[in-house]
Amino acid sequence: MKAEFLIILLLPLFLLAGCSEKDDPPAELPDGCISLKDLETKHDYYLPFAIVNDSNLVSRVFLNGKEINLATGCFVEFKETGFYEIVVIYTDRQKPADTFLFTTKTPERENSEWGIREWIPAPFVPVLIGTENIEVFYPRHFSGDIGLPFIFFIRESGALREIWCEGKCLETGDDFNIKMGTGSVYVASSSIDGNVDFRIGGRTLTVTLSEAAGTSIELTGIIDSPVEIPANSVVRVTGNLEIAGGGSLVVHEGVLIIIGEGIDINVDGPVIFAGTPDNPVYLTSDSKESYWGGFISRSSEGTIRAEYTIFSRSGFHDSEGYNWGHSGRQALFYTENSTLDLYQCFITDHVGQVFYPQNSTLLLDNILVQRVQTGGQINNSQLYLSNSVFTDFPDDKYVYADEDNDALYLNATDAVIENTLFMFAKDDGLDSGMEEGGTITVTNCRFEACFHEGAALSSAGTVEKEHIFTDCMFINCGQGLELGFSSQNHTVTADKCLFLYNGTGIRYGDNYEWSEVNGKMSVKNSFSLYNDRDVWNMVRKTWSPKLQNLTFENTRISKPSSQYPELETYKE
Repeated sequence: MKAEFLIILLLPLFLLAGCSEKDDPPAELPDGCISLKDLETKHDYYLPFAIVNDSNLVSRVFLNGKEINLATGCFVEFKETGFYEIVVIYTDRQKPADTFLFTTKTPERENSEWGIREWIPAPFVPVLIGTENIEVFYPRHFSGDIGLPFIFFIRESGALREIWCEGKCLETGDDFNIKMGTGSVYVASSSIDGNVDFRIGGRTLTVTLSEAAGTSIELTGIIDSPVEIPANSVVRVTGNLEIAGGGSLVVHEGVLIIIGEGIDINVDGPVIFAGTPDNPVYLTSDSKESYWGGFISRSSEGTIRAEYTIFSRSGFHDSEGYNWGHSGRQALFYTENSTLDLYQCFITDHVGQVFYPQNSTLLLDNILVQRVQTGGQINNSQLYLSNSVFTDFPDDKYVYADEDNDALYLNATDAVIENTLFMFAKDDGLDSGMEEGGTITVTNCRFEACFHEGAALSSAGTVEKEHIFTDCMFINCGQGLELGFSSQNHTVTADKCLFLYNGTGIRYGDNYEWSEVNGKMSVKNSFSLYNDRDVWNMVRKTWSPKLQNLTFENTRISKPSSQYPELETYKE
């Protein structure tokens, strides 16, 4: 490959150059140092890594398009993962220049990242809140030694406020974060006695709840007729429960459902949870340290509908029969040929995934999914998701993990996603993969602080798949929007989108050496600004771009691109 056609990467050069006298090599070279003459092209090198010039035949050396001092005895040390190009020009002008493409990597991330900088999202700067309204949802009563969730929304004129601040439960000392106006904390009921005080963004808020009195209702076995649970009851599920065909379960406001460890609820008849804003229904395990199973529906009549309901501590099973999909663990909601309808529901602190539907319909509006292994895998289904928040997979710590912690994974699913936040995923905010097709439209959504991609899109074979992103923001992610391994019949359109402060803003190509990348990606009326790379087109299988498969219209970037010189740079 000739140098003039190679990529000049705009990634900051996280390296240190050191040099001794020309004929006197340094007494001690950095760890992992190799000779310039031993450098291989299209090769991956582990960090620590450095290159030393032990030859006097080199005239000039260019690293990512910038000339560096690599005379005899000099070395260049690489301290970050990334994709690099070195062009070596020799003193013998008859000898053609050599070009070397290589990456640096670490064992921890080599299976999930290639050629991109090791990404840890930048932390937020907390602020104090002013006159905004603090909305809180929580169970109004409890029983025994269980965990209690408190869910907070910061609103202004009814809309979610884009604010980041710190929170603390003053009774227990538990700290938590409010991110983009949303956050929650899970505390032990043993620490609660009546009023509970919180400090959020400098303001103090007090809520009141009480320990439930009276006899609890026990549920186990088969429900084969209509059953209604009166408001404010305490229900204990002590064994696997089945709502059989011909049976149904209606749960009224304020009901507390405590479920034994590992217990499943099989649903072949309709189930309704009818909480209210001031008195939600709450389902949890029988101990703050344990987990129950989940709902399992394998019938079209096994529908689940919930309003103002809090679900916590599911996902107990990871054994054969429960190792579903990418997660390999039980879901809170497993459905086949059924309907799941959630409105104003709050799903927090689960050890497994949340959704695993097959050939089902999901209607999800105004839900919160937080601190779970993954939001789950939607299979061959119809998804309608709006006005929701998916955050913290599995937590919001700034510690890397390579465990498929996606906010949501779409497999062969048609989806309409609107006005939703995907944040703090250790893997991807939205992952759409596998070989099957699907039409997915994403409108007015925000992808933030995801360690890998805000949205990672892929397909294979010859399947047809279409992704349309409109009015979306990708911020502080390893890569904002990526079209990876893909069919030639896979199209991606990003219109009126903003890519800001990511490692890579817009990416065409994949990190897998086996993958074919043949899809088409079009970006228009958009801005990709202040990223390490605003645009990057690179396919690992060939170590080369497919420039014609990524096109732009009326799109601006923050610094010139050698791959797409026609793109205008943004001037403030």
